[in-house]
Amino acid sequence: MQESALKVRLATAADEMDVTAVLTASYTRLWQGHYAASDLEILLPLVTRAQPQLLSSGRFFVALADGELAGCGGWSLAAPGTSGRVTPGCGHVRHFAVHPDHLRKGVGRALYTACLSQARDQGCSRMEAWSSLQAVPFYERLGFRVIEHFTIDFPGDVGLASVRMIAAPA
Repeated sequence: MQESALKVRLATAADEMDVTAVLTASYTRLWQGHYAASDLEILLPLVTRAQPQLLSSGRFFVALADGELAGCGGWSLAAPGTSGRVTPGCGHVRHFAVHPDHLRKGVGRALYTACLSQARDQGCSRMEAWSSLQAVPFYERLGFRVIEHFTIDFPGDVGLASVRMIAAPA
């Protein structure tokens, strides 16, 4: 089912609070049952804040459904957490989230389509995602395949079990 009146546009700094609200609603609900509650207490405050550098990058998008922020996501040339390491021809999916009220309505796919189009225009022939556990099926539906399971270390001696995935869209 397609989201009614769905519009995808580049994010701006003015979207920071709304992006944070979507990240918080999405990750808080969807990560339940995939990660320990004690880990979520530490992780959620760290990962649900909009990242100003992504918002201002010209590579981060928001999706609006009937004027309401329904999702967000972007991409970068540099792999996350690598101090700017770039692999030629590879884009990296970044900070994707869909508000729980808008799941399975095409919001995530529309955001990814916008990212992929822009990444292709900038010379990327493949995309990589560092997926949280519950998002693996979403990325698989987009054509990603699992490369490896790994853990992202966070302050407080907590790790986020993650899955590195890659797609080479036609």
